[in-house]
Amino acid sequence: MSAPDPIRPFRIGDWRIDPALDEISQGGRRVKLEPRMTRLLCQLAARPGEVVSLNELLDHVWQGVVVSQSSVYQAIAQLRRELGDTDDEPRYIATVPRKGYRLVAAVEPDGVTAAVPAAATGAAAAASGTPAGRRVLLFGALGALALAIAAFLVFRPAAVAPESGATPTIAVLPFDDLSDDASNEAFCEGLTDEVLNSLARVPTLRVIGRTSSARIAAGTSDIREIGNQLGATHVLEGSVRRTGNRLRINAQLVSTRDSVEVWANSFDRPASDAIQVQMQIARAVVDSLAVQLSPEATDRLSAGPTTQLNAYDLYLLGRHQQLRRTPEALGRAIEHHQAAIKADPSFALAYAGLADAEMALYYYANRSLEDTAAKVQPAVDAALRLDPELAEAYAAWAVLLTEQWRTDEAIKALERAIAINSNYGEAYLRLGAAYEYDGQPKKALEAFDQVAVLDPLHTVLHVRRCLTLQNLGRYADAERACERAFELQPDIPNALWARGLNALAQGDLATAVRQYEAALTRAPGRGDIRAELVITLLDLGLRERAAGQLAILRTPGEQRGVTMTTARYLLATGDVAGLRLHLGRLDLDEAQPRERVDAALFALAIDDPELARSIAGDALKPRPTLLDDLRPGLYRTRWGVCEICTAALIERGRDNGAAAAELESMAARHFDDVEANGHVWHGLHFLRAGIQAVRGESAAALSSLERAVALGWRRGWLMRVDPALASLRKAPRFEKLLAAIDAANAEAREKLKSPVRE
Repeated sequence: MSAPDPIRPFRIGDWRIDPALDEISQGGRRVKLEPRMTRLLCQLAARPGEVVSLNELLDHVWQGVVVSQSSVYQAIAQLRRELGDTDDEPRYIATVPRKGYRLVAAVEPDGVTAAVPAAATGAAAAASGTPAGRRVLLFGALGALALAIAAFLVFRPAAVAPESGATPTIAVLPFDDLSDDASNEAFCEGLTDEVLNSLARVPTLRVIGRTSSARIAAGTSDIREIGNQLGATHVLEGSVRRTGNRLRINAQLVSTRDSVEVWANSFDRPASDAIQVQMQIARAVVDSLAVQLSPEATDRLSAGPTTQLNAYDLYLLGRHQQLRRTPEALGRAIEHHQAAIKADPSFALAYAGLADAEMALYYYANRSLEDTAAKVQPAVDAALRLDPELAEAYAAWAVLLTEQWRTDEAIKALERAIAINSNYGEAYLRLGAAYEYDGQPKKALEAFDQVAVLDPLHTVLHVRRCLTLQNLGRYADAERACERAFELQPDIPNALWARGLNALAQGDLATAVRQYEAALTRAPGRGDIRAELVITLLDLGLRERAAGQLAILRTPGEQRGVTMTTARYLLATGDVAGLRLHLGRLDLDEAQPRERVDAALFALAIDDPELARSIAGDALKPRPTLLDDLRPGLYRTRWGVCEICTAALIERGRDNGAAAAELESMAARHFDDVEANGHVWHGLHFLRAGIQAVRGESAAALSSLERAVALGWRRGWLMRVDPALASLRKAPRFEKLLAAIDAANAEAREKLKSPVRE
């Protein structure tokens, strides 16, 4: 009998095997196999009835790939499951202890229903005196067919078809450091990041973010569980051993459906080849998954970030330090990035890393935005000049733009980053934040939903979701998001701070205080959180506790934000003389217009319009950028702070009615827009009441205040001194509102005396 075409189907027992499609079928059931499992099945079918050793299977099925024997065990186990086999009574694949595996089912060409007749092989069988010889003669024709199939498949490039047409989704687990002194953590971390980033640039792949992959890797080694938690179809894992100037890097791609290796390799190279190895791993993964690449994607996958190994090492060290997010670590990160740039002045990614590290100091070291911008912008400009298609540079720039309230530009920059790298979860996260700042919480949630797909265990994602959901008044959902963030990283303050804001949004000041205090036990240096705690304690009438927190806050080198917190403390405690002295000592020579106008409010509150005009200086000087300079900030609106409202009061004091009306109209439109977008804030209604009151709309103003108090506004001390509300203070409805606030705060003070229930 002549051998059929080697890619034609054949049968094993009740199953039809189609090697060309990597498919087996039985009746109406069809099962898609990994290509390597098809090769394994064909290798066994090439010698039916014989024992095939582990080493033979490794040599033929995993040819050229360094894997352990466990890969064979896993593949055999999966094949048995797909074939419906059992360990007790195998009908297809039997284990021969300490020797290998044996295919026990009959092997036939497709369409043949009986074993090969003895007459067809009788002469040859008589010539062979051994049982093995008789088996070879009996199955000779079919064995030749299966052997040809196996040979064809062994040398055919591996390809995995995603299940049900799903996009292949890769989780890159941290590469293990197997060096003798375990001193290459930064290199392993960087290698993981760069392989992940290379894969992320392939638009036809979905790549899980590093934060989630790193966190889940620490909690489980079960590949299927990782797939379930991250929604990944495959996991890439590996190890690095660095000895002197030599690297040995092992990597393997494993299917999360069946824990079978799809691809594996070992690279024994000089350390100078690290960049090339990273690109080779990424390309091998793409090839193994049969992902189609456009010319642009091919170029991105083949382009290394730098040709200078020393610069690359320094960049990886910088990234390693940057992820620690402490002021000290960020300082070291900046030094490493600067050294990388010195080693390779054309290293665009190092400039982007420098910009991100400099921006982080704004949050983690309380550095002023002006000083931060002076560092970040030149680094971003250099990165984009060297590589206009660098997504990381656009993402770094967008954070600065967002904090500068240039949200339209920030959104465009992030959309550009995502267009370059559709797997860039951090860019989606920053896009959500930009939409938050822009007053579009629903669009922010849409962006966060993308992060949930790409990086579901990212703590900041859940903190941001918590903030956005509470802005929309979905407090229970917000609490669940904060709880998830806390579960992921209970040692950092962010989730507790956000929970404090969620309580504050509902008027639950006692819970807010406890959450702020818990956050500060984890990050005593977070001046922004401590400043919010001071104000909340003042709202509650706990002046001594507020004074104690303010004393901690007022350290050498204080920022102007601390100065404003001091002013609020003096105003809330009724220390008019102290406040006037404090305002007179302010050094506002380099202050921004917003800061000057904010400070001027305190002078108006103590009925000193001349001092207010002196503090404001030329901040209200007519210019094209005036309205942008004073545009209400989203979170400041939530807190009941509105510089443009104060500016309108100053203009009214100057009898400049037209300018005041223009500013008031702008503020009113802002409040309407914010509310129309779904924001539910008591601070918004408090500020709207002020605009309505100065316009003589007393009834509407009182209704707005009632709405604010109903939502949770508890800042009675500010209502008593806010110059915008002066015309309302004798109204019975106003006095009733103050009495309600005082009663709620008294109840909250009692609550704080009670022990915390776990």
